[in-house]
Amino acid sequence: MELPFETEEGEGEGDGGTLASTVLLVDDEVVVRDVCARVLAREQDLLVTLAEDAEQALAQLRAQRFDVLVTDKNLPGMGGVELIAEARRLQPALEAVMITGYASTESVLAAFSAGASDYILKPFEDLQLVRAKVRAALERRAERVQGRELARRMAREASELLRVGRHAPALARGRLEEQIYLYEQATRAGSSGHVAVVGSLAAQEALRQEGLEAVALEPDSPALEGADVVVLETGAPLWWELAERLQAASPDVMLLASPQADLADLLDAISLRLELVGYGSATLSPQALADRVRMLLLRRSLQRAQSGLAAALAAFRESLREDESAE
Repeated sequence: MELPFETEEGEGEGDGGTLASTVLLVDDEVVVRDVCARVLAREQDLLVTLAEDAEQALAQLRAQRFDVLVTDKNLPGMGGVELIAEARRLQPALEAVMITGYASTESVLAAFSAGASDYILKPFEDLQLVRAKVRAALERRAERVQGRELARRMAREASELLRVGRHAPALARGRLEEQIYLYEQATRAGSSGHVAVVGSLAAQEALRQEGLEAVALEPDSPALEGADVVVLETGAPLWWELAERLQAASPDVMLLASPQADLADLLDAISLRLELVGYGSATLSPQALADRVRMLLLRRSLQRAQSGLAAALAAFRESLREDESAE
């Protein structure tokens, strides 16, 4: 039995890559490009490529793989938001960071909707912030890649153990086969789970219309910590304190923000690594909102299935050792 696993273009063995991390820096201001390039070039494990507009950047993205895209929002021709969206289409594993000197709630939400995972305001108060943001982006990408690599190793090991362990105890073999089945199901479906919504009846109704079971809960409800995903609107009472509390608990938190949301709070929320989206008067359709929630549910489903498979593998290996000892 073969286990499925996720793959992404430009990853894995034999892709012609390098041990160094690759950064594409896009800004139409020569001074900004030069300063950022100098800061990043001090890192011996970073290879930095420069582009002065989106057209040059897209040519580079079509020619080679990059780990991180750092782009200014206001570029001549195609803007930075559109560039991030197209770059993520070309290279789904890419991390993207937006730079702008004209911050607004709308621009933050637009950047995150396009696929950005971080934001930098200029002029830079500290040039090391650029380096820190790139490092954080690389860490986020590494976490995803390592998770996929672990899944690949577990898939190979499970298939091999089933092949060589035909005479293993029926209980251990049955448990392993069951966990493999659950893992396969998680990779194919995985969008089920408990979704709680705080502060937005409109979001709750939208999720229900898209086929997701979503319940409205108060900010102080103990049931929140038992949810798989909590959708939290910035207008909810004490939403910031709730977001911090839930970050230390079990649920994944998706933060809903309208263009009227407080910009400083949103920028702080980014530091908590919340899933940030715009909704209501911002441009995110009910279907897009539901798709983002399904993505979080799928991730959690895979994590649970992976934990179960790891436990079953350990039990199966132990049963094989006991069988060998008995002989």
